[in-house]
Amino acid sequence: MSLQKFAIYFIILITSTALGFYLLDHFSATTILIPHFWLVFTFMAAITLIIYFLSVLGIKKGGEYQSFILLGGIVIRLLASMAFVLIYLLKVKVNGILFIGNFFSIYFLFTVFEIYCLLRNLRHQIKK
Repeated sequence: MSLQKFAIYFIILITSTALGFYLLDHFSATTILIPHFWLVFTFMAAITLIIYFLSVLGIKKGGEYQSFILLGGIVIRLLASMAFVLIYLLKVKVNGILFIGNFFSIYFLFTVFEIYCLLRNLRHQIKK
């Protein structure tokens, strides 16, 4: 997958997800988004972008370490997310169940998107 295609898919993902969360919060009777939800959303989008580009650079180098590079990117993303969650929970008082639902819905959405795009890149590398 070229970087242009990834950028287009990423923009579509960001826009549709943000619109979906906004509409869900706007039209629900109760608040379903945590305080500073958009900060969490922006962090997850930024970390996905950074890890994706680093992983693509590693894949393009080739060699036998491609799978380790992908796994390393996912681990770095997990550790950065855990650090962010720790800092967030120390600074902001929030309902635990609501936080878990909000955070993990965003985390899994971006993780699935990143893995899907990286696997498409690997598929193209294998065919060459």
